Amino acid sequence: MAGERRLDGGINEVVQLGQTIRRPMGPWSGSVHELLMELESREFTGAPRFLGIDDDGREILSKVEGDRPTVFDDALLESTAALLRRYHDSVEGWAPETARWQSAPVAVGEPEVVCHNDIAPWNLIAQDGMAAAFVDWDTAAPGPRMWDLAYLAYTFVPLAAPENLGPMGRPGPVPVRERLALVRDAYGCSQQQWHSLLDTVPVRVRAAYDTMRIWAAEDRPGWRAQWEQPEPWRHGAGYLRDLAYISASVNDWS
Repeated sequence: MAGERRLDGGINEVVQLGQTIRRPMGPWSGSVHELLMELESREFTGAPRFLGIDDDGREILSKVEGDRPTVFDDALLESTAALLRRYHDSVEGWAPETARWQSAPVAVGEPEVVCHNDIAPWNLIAQDGMAAAFVDWDTAAPGPRMWDLAYLAYTFVPLAAPENLGPMGRPGPVPVRERLALVRDAYGCSQQQWHSLLDTVPVRVRAAYDTMRIWAAEDRPGWRAQWEQPEPWRHGAGYLRDLAYISASVNDWS
């Protein structure tokens, strides 16, 4: 379509047209659209708006103004955890009429809310250094609150093996205990949730690895390319290094 601009990154082919984003749809898209419309009705501003389907069969979403974050300072981390809490509270108790999600091929635990399931820097829009909105809701599905928060902690603290920090563009060591405490307090974790969060982190990272591996083997669009990306991440190697680091360190973070 004339005037379209391809957007870099992500698994799907996403384009911008004017002040809208156009994305391909899947069997789960109806439930995602219901979710986005429900969030709009509940005045949650941290997600794009669903605007319809275009003549090419793509979903039309509002473009959220802002930038993808490149500097992970404490204020951004805190505002991201606080935005996730507001989202979870906004959607608590809601279920769509269709309930057909792109659910991960692994066990995630007892559902509490509809999780975003990919809370990471590449899916965050920031404004003036603060979290403004989460994008790319394709893998939204029911799960525990701590499933979402664990992935946020993993990708934003980040809970990465030291040898992965350089390729991620993160200079120097990470003050993990201090940044995890910011996540805990900004989300407003109860003591039980805090302990659950720490227990969930390694399970969540393993699930991310297994999901990529399984969906790549099924040749889902975009996932094989993620699995086959160059070293040092090829075949999920980065996840496995992070998982070894987390498993060896998590008892020191409580």
